[in-house]
Amino acid sequence: MFLLKRKGNHRLQLTRTVSEPGRYQVDLYLFTPHEDSLTAWTLSEQQFLFTSIEHRFSLLGLPEQDRIGKSNQAFALLSPHYEITFGSWLFQYRASMERLRQQIDSSGLSVDLIKRALRLSRNFAQRLRNSSPAKSSQQRYYRLADIYYSWHTEQFLLECLALEGFDELGEEIRESVIEFLEREYQHRQEHEYNSSFKGDPTRVWNRMGLYLRLLEYPVLLRPKVIELGDGTRKMVKAVSTTLIMAVFTYILFNTRTISEQLSLSLLFGIALIYAVRDLLRDDMITAITRWLRKGKPRWKIRLLTPYTNKPFAGKRVWLDYRKRADLPKQVKESSGKWVTNEAQQIVCYRSVTYFDHSALEKSHLQERLSLDCEALCEMIQPTTNKLYAWSDKDDFSSEIKAHPIEKQHDYDLLLVYSQTGQEHQSAQRWSLRLSSNGIVECEQKKANWPKPEGEEKELEKKKKAKEKNKEKAESSN
Repeated sequence: MFLLKRKGNHRLQLTRTVSEPGRYQVDLYLFTPHEDSLTAWTLSEQQFLFTSIEHRFSLLGLPEQDRIGKSNQAFALLSPHYEITFGSWLFQYRASMERLRQQIDSSGLSVDLIKRALRLSRNFAQRLRNSSPAKSSQQRYYRLADIYYSWHTEQFLLECLALEGFDELGEEIRESVIEFLEREYQHRQEHEYNSSFKGDPTRVWNRMGLYLRLLEYPVLLRPKVIELGDGTRKMVKAVSTTLIMAVFTYILFNTRTISEQLSLSLLFGIALIYAVRDLLRDDMITAITRWLRKGKPRWKIRLLTPYTNKPFAGKRVWLDYRKRADLPKQVKESSGKWVTNEAQQIVCYRSVTYFDHSALEKSHLQERLSLDCEALCEMIQPTTNKLYAWSDKDDFSSEIKAHPIEKQHDYDLLLVYSQTGQEHQSAQRWSLRLSSNGIVECEQKKANWPKPEGEEKELEKKKKAKEKNKEKAESSN
């Protein structure tokens, strides 16, 4: 299951943990309200892929043999093992805290969730600070990790304290949180970290974002993108040139047999043939290439390990614009309840990643799929319309107020995914509302996706058991 989080005004981030080797497929369908305004001419598929979609993988754990080798200082001198180890620890901690945040957002605050957050934070602090490096080259990374951890944990707990209903949890849990925050403040003072917390809130936020990018560098898998279809395009170009030149030569020889003189009309005809060929050649080659490669991946991405650049996994990527009639059967049936316009444009992104047994045998990965809606928001033209109304609807002598109207577009985001060991696909759906300034609303909806037969039978059994219990209770009364 993917967890969704908003990142800024325009970005959505979906994350999940990958722990087993095998084949992982992710299909993302963005149902837009556009019919003709979103095309390959206004925003090409390649531009949308490289500016609006980011699909990354980061290490969350290391193989056992590497963990054993970390105690060897000679090994640490010859490799970036320290940064990879502590970076994976930090991102594993962040992933756990994000899951807690999702639970708080969905089910509300509880004493157990706050205690779990405190326990996770204490354990990570002990693990991090008890492994302070002696080497000066590694102390900089340790310092950044310690500062970012202290700030991230403080922000999480302060956010919990500011939520409504925290005071109802009791004074004991509040004192535990305050005590933990006081210890973190003292720790920052003792190690002279306060300089990183100086400045206005925007500056501190941007500084911590910079620290995060520096910390995640050793654990992010490097993508090497290779565009597919170059051989097909060259073949189409060669065949089309051969056919055009064959026709041109045939016409030229037949004209020569009719009249051996070089006339002005013949010269004009030859020039016209060349002009038509140059005018239509690129579009014709592109159209034929797309037709021949329909349904095939457009990009191949090799995921390389940090520092060593060794191949870690392989990925195939598809992206195109479709109408609802061109969607897979199951997606078409599930989207029938919320899609009202058959002509609307749908952005379809597919990624198939293969992890072999040696890559994920004893380590985990965090998969992050980000959708940047800035290009879509730029397509929404701001409006100057206003709605006029009485300040008091029942009093016609009250003041008249003008309410500015903001133009908004509604999108539906459907995520269909599968992983190794599962014969069926799962789906999640969100409803998005965008304006020219960014994302206005993001709400999770039912995907109307069929469940496996085993789960359906279990649900039916539970329903029947509940009905029997109700009947017994009524009969006993």
